[in-house]
Amino acid sequence: DLNENAILHNLRIRFKQDIIYTNVSSICISVNPFKLLPIYTPEIMDKYRENSRDLPPHVFKIADDSYRGMLAERQDQAVVISGESGAGKSEATKLMLQYITDIASRTGGTKQAASDDGAGSLEQQILQANPIMEAFGNAKTVRNNNSSRFGKLITIKFESNGGICGGSIINYLLEKSRVVFQAQGERN
Repeated sequence: DLNENAILHNLRIRFKQDIIYTNVSSICISVNPFKLLPIYTPEIMDKYRENSRDLPPHVFKIADDSYRGMLAERQDQAVVISGESGAGKSEATKLMLQYITDIASRTGGTKQAASDDGAGSLEQQILQANPIMEAFGNAKTVRNNNSSRFGKLITIKFESNGGICGGSIINYLLEKSRVVFQAQGERN
């Protein structure tokens, strides 16, 4: 029987075993471990790139399924990352971007930037843009030292062979109330 108590019980058991990803139907639930786990290494990324279908739930599996679905079905894909403050949304976004840029550069080839200003490949520019955008909108809260003050829509454009050909980040200011007032222990 699938109900809220059963899901929470299962998440608690898995969390105590440092298994932070759990699938519930087509949804991948991630629980922030608040510590570093050795599950984001290049070797783990390679395993998911080689055969994600037979591996346990992981942010890399979501990224891989989306990328491969886009190529196979020739349709846009979307991933929604949602959660409370401190849940790990920014970290999950960063990991998905790392995975997608890595697999796209291997599949479609790395594209050098149009200018010769040393900016590097489009994949590297996408990875470098995210932390810069976050630096302008993050703040310290009671629950999180680096809390985002906005939502964002990250769009990556691909060529037919799977290589990245462009992208954009649109920020949406969500917490205007915290710009003019902060609780004790918080700062903007």
